[in-house]
Amino acid sequence: MADLHADDDYLDRYQFEHDPFLGRGPSFKFFAAKRRPVLVELHHLARYSKLMLVVTGPEGSGKTVLRQALVASSKEPIKSIVVTASENADAALMLQQVNAALGLHDSEIADVLRHIEQLIMTGQEVHVIVDNAECLDQSGLLFLQRIAQGVNDVCARVFVFSDSSICPLLEKVADNADLHHVIALEPWDEDEVSEYIEQRLVAAGQALDVFTEQQLHDIYTQSQGWPGQVNHVAKTILLEQINHKTATKKTAVNLPYKHLAMLAVLAIALALVWLMQGSEPASTSAQVSLPVVNEQVSQPPTAVKLSEVGTTKVELPLELNPEPVMRAPLAQAVNTEDEDSALVPSEPVPDVAMLPTPRSVDSAPVPVSTPPADIIKKTVVQPAPVEKKTATPTRVAPPAPKPIAVKKPVAAGLTGTSGHQQWYQQQAPTRYTLQVLGTRTEATAQAFIKQNTAQYHYFRKEHQGQALFVVTYGVFVDRAAAQAAINSLPEKIRNDKPWPRTILSIQQELR
Repeated sequence: MADLHADDDYLDRYQFEHDPFLGRGPSFKFFAAKRRPVLVELHHLARYSKLMLVVTGPEGSGKTVLRQALVASSKEPIKSIVVTASENADAALMLQQVNAALGLHDSEIADVLRHIEQLIMTGQEVHVIVDNAECLDQSGLLFLQRIAQGVNDVCARVFVFSDSSICPLLEKVADNADLHHVIALEPWDEDEVSEYIEQRLVAAGQALDVFTEQQLHDIYTQSQGWPGQVNHVAKTILLEQINHKTATKKTAVNLPYKHLAMLAVLAIALALVWLMQGSEPASTSAQVSLPVVNEQVSQPPTAVKLSEVGTTKVELPLELNPEPVMRAPLAQAVNTEDEDSALVPSEPVPDVAMLPTPRSVDSAPVPVSTPPADIIKKTVVQPAPVEKKTATPTRVAPPAPKPIAVKKPVAAGLTGTSGHQQWYQQQAPTRYTLQVLGTRTEATAQAFIKQNTAQYHYFRKEHQGQALFVVTYGVFVDRAAAQAAINSLPEKIRNDKPWPRTILSIQQELR
């Protein structure tokens, strides 16, 4: 059985504000189905009878929660003595517990009843409530029956919570007298189980969509409608989903050594190809610069030397200008991957700043008045067509600022924007969507959306005092359509267990 400890992974995976399936966690509400009538009956019989009131049910049937509700719902001035019976608890141990609660020392039953009479005269009743009463022996039950009957109108109201094994012993102690009243708790039906789970989830900040219809049916079948078992089975199913996801990732990584070796060889080959491609632009630029010299230099050696120097200076922007054109798409594809990627789109800025360098070459030959200088001027000015060619990629270069414009919202995301809040507000509350990702970093949410289709949106919510960015996919007419759409998602996204939820639940979180 899975560990039922609610750790951070469990809470973060399902975006719970607290564990919804604790016995009595934060925002606990008494679930009234088939339990409130019992509570009303207990209060009524305690007011108008001296019967020992016995509530029976199996383990996990909600006896302890009902006992707590009994104490909390008492409106009159009542002194409640709550005793949790231990194994083979007898009359002496029960008398000791009652004496300690009433502030008495080594008193007998008659002394206890006299003290109760004094409390009744002041307008205060005494309730003795025993949990785990199946642990009592016969003498312990006789003691409770004795103070429940009391003397004349002086008595304590006795409530006993136990499993059904106490019934034969009660019959034996009563000796065919009408001294007790037994109320057997009933399990919930399937609809009541679903309502109970929904109440727990809403109190933890989620909706019933966390579970599929099949899972809800499995919870009902395995728990047989008993609330304690419902909590246990529901949490086990959620934890098993997390464990299955973790096991899938481990299996994917556990490759044979032969495959790892092949991957290593492939990585080395790709690295060599990348290095070779990195060296090709230099040789290409050299080949481009040589025809410029050969076409224009038919002059004396002095002009050749000067033109070579001029060509070298002109060649720098020819190498730098194409780079922003190549990097801009890369920056857009990689943008928002992590904080270090912010360096990628910032590189084209100094490249653009170096574009005026050829103008200094144009101004350099001006002081020279010799005929070779005229030739040099022609040599330097004639690359203007080359500059027009480079101007063609520089027209493509303006997309280079786009990565910078895209990165600004990412930087702002560190403080947390509202995401596509307006889009969610415009959707019909009865529609469904698929939640596919939850992350603390807005940049991660934006990168995920950019790498996928336009049907992905995200919104920001507060979770445990921090911003949480939730990515959703599509809008569907009903829950069945949303569930069917999971099969059309990429395998990587399906492995993260996307689940349907209502647009209404998102709109409530945004409000």
